[in-house]
Amino acid sequence: MLHGVFLVLVALATSVGGDEPHLAAGPPVGMTSPSAQVPVEDPRLERADSIFLAGDAHGALTVVLEILEEDGEGYEPLWRASSYALATGVLEEAETGDTGRYEEALELAERALAVDPDGLSAHYWKVAALGRLALGAGPREAMDYAEKIREGALLILERDPDHAGAHHALGKLYLEIMGVSGMSRFLGRTFAGGEALGEASWSRAESHLKKATSLAPEMLLFQLDLARLYRDRRRTAQAKALLETLAEAPIRQPPDRVFRDEVREILRDIS
Repeated sequence: MLHGVFLVLVALATSVGGDEPHLAAGPPVGMTSPSAQVPVEDPRLERADSIFLAGDAHGALTVVLEILEEDGEGYEPLWRASSYALATGVLEEAETGDTGRYEEALELAERALAVDPDGLSAHYWKVAALGRLALGAGPREAMDYAEKIREGALLILERDPDHAGAHHALGKLYLEIMGVSGMSRFLGRTFAGGEALGEASWSRAESHLKKATSLAPEMLLFQLDLARLYRDRRRTAQAKALLETLAEAPIRQPPDRVFRDEVREILRDIS
């Protein structure tokens, strides 16, 4: 029983986010605050970003991995490779059920942190990769992931209070915890402990998800998880109104195809 409970507690859906290209230039920055965006000086990275935003996450990953093979460890290509590996993983999981890319994304983020321990982008993509990996973890490992996700998100927010992705990671974590029955949460606190279990609440989940959507309104995933909160709180009218808007939202980043399908599925279920 507890095995299933802990898997649900950390069922984060963090990712980067085409049949339609993104109109803005640059890498998958929708999860970061504008202050975290920096100009790209390497034309090869610009090319990778363009490939990604044209809808080809795997192609972008291939370009950046080639840069790393040619030049050795570099912070910018490493964190970008992590983000592209995670995006590719979201698509591959939806298509084939394969989740191997998430380990690759985590490894690349950790390599980026070895180059620059203070790099916020690397810290964020590590949190995002941990969120996906938690889905298939066993009980103890899942709780460890949950604490690392919480700690990583809070570290980012200490330095950048307007980091949209970190707000989303915390909001989604709290949402999933609160979606489990009260007795299951009690059992989790009793047998496993953990700060995330102890501090989760509906109000904290909503606050962080609303903050994420206000900072990065173009991120379909952030809006989707806010709609999930409305649904879970039986605020059906709010959920339906948001989902109806999202069902027609443009595809801005490759995994948005997956998230828009999820939007339409939830909308069918509550209509």
